[in-house]
Amino acid sequence: MARRTMEFDSFGVRYRMKQMAAADAFRVFINAQDLGPLDMMRDVSVKTDSGWVELFDESNLNTFVRDNKHIVQPREVLNGLISVVSEFNWGFLKHRQQLKVPSYLRGNSEVKSVEGIDPVMGTLIAAGKATLIELETHYSLEDAFKIYDILCNDQINKAQAQYDAVQAAKSKAK
Repeated sequence: MARRTMEFDSFGVRYRMKQMAAADAFRVFINAQDLGPLDMMRDVSVKTDSGWVELFDESNLNTFVRDNKHIVQPREVLNGLISVVSEFNWGFLKHRQQLKVPSYLRGNSEVKSVEGIDPVMGTLIAAGKATLIELETHYSLEDAFKIYDILCNDQINKAQAQYDAVQAAKSKAK
């Protein structure tokens, strides 16, 4: 698992994007209403005659996000690019199956989280499955959710085994 990279052409321009780091993707996803185009372009580059240029700069964004085929306006190209970035980083969530915890294994206790740390990230760090540095640099959001789902599935299986053992002990005691 590592952040994937994708290259594609759009309106005669070659783009390269890398999945956002999990920590950045959680922040972007949570603060989606406060984002501008630069926030979405942090891991996107465009191919120029002199090499790859990062779009996480307003002048680069204004200069290089364009339609070389002269069909649509630059703003429409940017909107399409933002859609591709969103799908690349969060598209897996549409197909992600939520783990089902049987009601008899759920408690009423309130889960507390650390201010500024997404609960999924906090769980991974506390369980020793990822470090904050790894979530900030190496793992994508999709990676973080895969690890989280594996961890949660393991915890559900352990809780189920313990519940089954208690039920078996109770029926033997009768």
